[in-house]
Amino acid sequence: MFICIKHGDNQQFLANINCSVLLLMHYLRDKVGLERTDPIDLCEENGTLKLLFLVKFPEDNASKFLTPRGTYYVCKVERGAPGTKQENSYRAFRPIFKYPPSDLLDSLRNQCDFLEKSRLKMLKSQDGKKPPTMESLLSSMAGQVVGRSSGKAGAGASSSLDEEGMPRKITSAAKARLEASRKDKHR
Repeated sequence: MFICIKHGDNQQFLANINCSVLLLMHYLRDKVGLERTDPIDLCEENGTLKLLFLVKFPEDNASKFLTPRGTYYVCKVERGAPGTKQENSYRAFRPIFKYPPSDLLDSLRNQCDFLEKSRLKMLKSQDGKKPPTMESLLSSMAGQVVGRSSGKAGAGASSSLDEEGMPRKITSAAKARLEASRKDKHR
């Protein structure tokens, strides 16, 4: 399963999408001459971003997100300056293409604005709430693992909370089970 990648001055190449998103992104950066740490994404010819840089599990197969025989542009993701308050903000998506169509640029600009507004809205909703502790994160993750393994989507999440709705303390046995399930998952 291959896709066509357009970049530079009307250059193009094929990329195999039967691999992990992480591997595909490393390959694309190398082919278009970007640094390994440069955040990139792909967009369709109409400008629709695939948001691969936000994929929760980069080890997922890229074919899950991309259409075989599709044509895509590589876009550099521009974020705020590191070390500033705006370092996580979305500034722009710049196609690595010499003469991108104006409708493509408009679409990318609109999506960037939408992502930034969504990010700010999420931050606003988190104001006033204390940040989760490592213990509460491990506890909720353990609940999710239990819920997945038993086939019950919601049961694990509710069992990780005590009577007051606060995250339960995770026991050393639960931590060991969590670590074992993580190791099994990555094999």
